[in-house]
Amino acid sequence: MSYNQNDPNQDHGQWDRWNSNASNSSYYNQPTHRPYGERFAIASGICGILSLSSCCFLLFSLPLAALGLLFAVLSYRKGRKMSTPCFTGILFSSIGLTCAIVLCIYSLAMMPVFMKNEVFRSQFDAVTEQIYGMDFAEYMEKFYGYTIEE
Repeated sequence: MSYNQNDPNQDHGQWDRWNSNASNSSYYNQPTHRPYGERFAIASGICGILSLSSCCFLLFSLPLAALGLLFAVLSYRKGRKMSTPCFTGILFSSIGLTCAIVLCIYSLAMMPVFMKNEVFRSQFDAVTEQIYGMDFAEYMEKFYGYTIEE
Protein backbone atom coordinates (compact mmCIF):
# COMPACT_ATOMS: atom_id res chain seq x y z
CA MET A 1 0.00 0.00 0.00
CA SER A 2 1.58 3.18 -1.14
CA TYR A 3 0.86 6.46 0.51
CA ASN A 4 0.52 9.34 -1.91
CA GLN A 5 -0.98 12.62 -0.68
CA ASN A 6 -1.78 13.84 -4.15
CA ASP A 7 -3.88 10.81 -5.06
CA PRO A 8 -7.58 11.93 -5.08
CA ASN A 9 -8.88 8.34 -5.09
CA GLN A 10 -7.20 7.39 -1.84
CA ASP A 11 -8.80 8.09 1.57
CA HIS A 12 -6.21 9.46 3.97
CA GLY A 13 -8.42 9.48 7.06
CA GLN A 14 -8.95 13.19 6.87
CA TRP A 15 -12.25 14.97 6.83
CA ASP A 16 -13.37 17.96 4.86
CA ARG A 17 -13.74 20.85 7.26
CA TRP A 18 -16.03 22.75 4.87
CA ASN A 19 -18.40 19.83 4.44
CA SER A 20 -21.63 20.47 6.32
CA ASN A 21 -21.90 16.76 7.15
CA ALA A 22 -18.59 16.70 8.98
CA SER A 23 -19.94 15.83 12.40
CA ASN A 24 -16.67 14.41 13.69
CA SER A 25 -15.28 17.90 14.18
CA SER A 26 -14.85 19.08 17.75
CA TYR A 27 -16.10 22.50 16.63
CA TYR A 28 -19.51 21.16 15.63
CA ASN A 29 -19.95 19.08 18.77
CA GLN A 30 -19.58 21.88 21.31
CA PRO A 31 -22.49 22.12 23.74
CA THR A 32 -24.53 25.22 23.10
CA HIS A 33 -26.68 25.97 26.10
CA ARG A 34 -27.51 29.07 28.05
CA PRO A 35 -26.12 29.60 31.51
CA TYR A 36 -28.11 28.25 34.43
CA GLY A 37 -31.03 30.43 35.41
CA GLU A 38 -31.23 32.41 32.18
CA ARG A 39 -34.72 31.11 31.42
CA PHE A 40 -35.87 32.02 34.93
CA ALA A 41 -34.43 35.52 34.47
CA ILE A 42 -36.30 35.98 31.20
CA ALA A 43 -39.51 34.66 32.77
CA SER A 44 -38.99 37.08 35.66
CA GLY A 45 -38.63 40.01 33.29
CA ILE A 46 -41.74 39.05 31.34
CA CYS A 47 -43.82 38.55 34.49
CA GLY A 48 -42.59 41.88 35.86
CA ILE A 49 -43.53 43.78 32.71
CA LEU A 50 -46.95 42.10 32.58
CA SER A 51 -47.51 42.80 36.28
CA LEU A 52 -46.70 46.46 35.87
CA SER A 53 -48.85 46.84 32.77
CA SER A 54 -51.83 45.13 34.42
CA CYS A 55 -51.58 46.67 37.88
CA CYS A 56 -55.18 47.94 37.65
CA PHE A 57 -56.40 44.33 37.42
CA LEU A 58 -55.63 42.81 40.80
CA LEU A 59 -56.47 39.28 39.68
CA PHE A 60 -53.64 39.41 37.12
CA SER A 61 -51.15 41.76 38.72
CA LEU A 62 -50.68 40.14 42.13
CA PRO A 63 -49.92 36.60 40.88
CA LEU A 64 -47.72 37.90 38.06
CA ALA A 65 -45.73 40.06 40.48
CA ALA A 66 -45.30 37.14 42.86
CA LEU A 67 -44.16 34.88 40.00
CA GLY A 68 -41.77 37.56 38.74
CA LEU A 69 -40.13 37.85 42.15
CA LEU A 70 -40.01 34.05 42.54
CA PHE A 71 -38.37 33.57 39.13
CA ALA A 72 -35.85 36.31 39.92
CA VAL A 73 -34.89 34.57 43.16
CA LEU A 74 -34.57 31.23 41.34
CA SER A 75 -32.33 32.72 38.64
CA TYR A 76 -29.96 34.48 41.03
CA ARG A 77 -26.70 32.65 41.69
CA LYS A 78 -24.30 33.62 44.45
CA GLY A 79 -21.04 35.05 43.28
CA ARG A 80 -22.41 36.12 39.90
CA LYS A 81 -23.61 39.47 38.68
CA MET A 82 -27.38 39.79 38.35
CA SER A 83 -28.49 39.67 34.72
CA THR A 84 -30.47 42.48 33.12
CA PRO A 85 -33.74 40.52 32.71
CA CYS A 86 -33.50 39.42 36.34
CA PHE A 87 -33.02 43.00 37.54
CA THR A 88 -35.85 44.16 35.27
CA GLY A 89 -38.11 41.45 36.66
CA ILE A 90 -37.37 42.41 40.26
CA LEU A 91 -37.87 46.11 39.56
CA PHE A 92 -41.09 45.84 37.55
CA SER A 93 -42.56 43.11 39.77
CA SER A 94 -41.93 45.22 42.85
CA ILE A 95 -43.50 48.30 41.26
CA GLY A 96 -46.47 46.28 39.98
CA LEU A 97 -46.98 44.64 43.36
CA THR A 98 -46.78 47.98 45.16
CA CYS A 99 -49.24 49.63 42.76
CA ALA A 100 -51.70 46.75 43.06
CA ILE A 101 -51.56 46.76 46.88
CA VAL A 102 -51.96 50.56 47.03
CA LEU A 103 -54.92 50.37 44.64
CA CYS A 104 -56.52 47.62 46.72
CA ILE A 105 -56.09 49.57 49.98
CA TYR A 106 -57.41 52.74 48.34
CA SER A 107 -60.47 50.92 46.99
CA LEU A 108 -61.30 49.41 50.37
CA ALA A 109 -60.74 52.72 52.19
CA MET A 110 -62.92 54.65 49.76
CA MET A 111 -65.77 52.11 49.64
CA PRO A 112 -67.91 53.92 52.28
CA VAL A 113 -67.57 57.19 50.35
CA PHE A 114 -68.45 55.46 47.09
CA MET A 115 -71.49 53.78 48.63
CA LYS A 116 -72.98 57.21 49.48
CA ASN A 117 -73.02 58.08 45.80
CA GLU A 118 -76.38 57.02 44.31
CA VAL A 119 -75.04 56.24 40.84
CA PHE A 120 -72.25 54.02 42.18
CA ARG A 121 -74.63 52.39 44.66
CA SER A 122 -77.17 51.50 41.96
CA GLN A 123 -74.44 50.05 39.72
CA PHE A 124 -72.97 48.09 42.63
CA ASP A 125 -76.43 46.77 43.55
CA ALA A 126 -76.98 45.72 39.92
CA VAL A 127 -73.71 43.77 39.91
CA THR A 128 -74.43 41.99 43.21
CA GLU A 129 -77.97 41.29 41.96
CA GLN A 130 -76.53 39.54 38.91
CA ILE A 131 -73.97 37.59 40.90
CA TYR A 132 -75.82 36.69 44.09
CA GLY A 133 -79.48 37.29 43.22
CA MET A 134 -79.90 40.05 45.86
CA ASP A 135 -78.75 43.61 46.28
CA PHE A 136 -75.74 44.52 48.38
CA ALA A 137 -77.68 45.48 51.54
CA GLU A 138 -79.54 42.13 51.54
CA TYR A 139 -76.29 40.27 50.89
CA MET A 140 -74.49 41.94 53.81
CA GLU A 141 -77.43 41.32 56.14
CA LYS A 142 -77.88 37.68 55.14
CA PHE A 143 -74.25 36.55 55.15
CA TYR A 144 -72.56 38.90 57.60
CA GLY A 145 -75.40 40.11 59.81
CA TYR A 146 -74.47 43.72 59.05
CA THR A 147 -77.31 46.13 58.34
CA ILE A 148 -76.59 48.96 55.92
CA GLU A 149 -78.62 52.08 56.55
CA GLU A 150 -79.55 54.00 53.46
